[in-house]
Amino acid sequence: MSARDSNSASVTIRCKGETAVHESVEAARLFGVDARLGAGDAARLAIVVEELVANLVEHGGAAAIGAIELSLAWEAGGPISLVLVDGGIAFDPRGADAGAAIPERGGGAGLNLVRAWATIVEYRSDGDRNRTEVSIPVG
Repeated sequence: MSARDSNSASVTIRCKGETAVHESVEAARLFGVDARLGAGDAARLAIVVEELVANLVEHGGAAAIGAIELSLAWEAGGPISLVLVDGGIAFDPRGADAGAAIPERGGGAGLNLVRAWATIVEYRSDGDRNRTEVSIPVG
């Protein structure tokens, strides 16, 4: 049964290097099409994915160290589950100061946007791998 028949969708990709952000956003876009998300939900999902993966690449060095794994799953009527696993610098986004934005360069704005549109459910690091789980409401 296809995802469209069962009112669910899921995808997992691994990306590495300078194309990691683009590949992740494209996967989120295609996921939105497969899940038949509305335009607003699909746009928010793509932006949340872009902000989180860009932070892993730009600030965590994740794309240079190893692959970033992105998993998206959705069951109709529930939120989208987003899980990122990376080998970058450990960083728990739940503990980042929302007021510590750096307006001159946009620093902190992306994470604040993620917090406005999603809930960071869990973060854990085992020393060489980080796992961040995010819940994104639909509808």
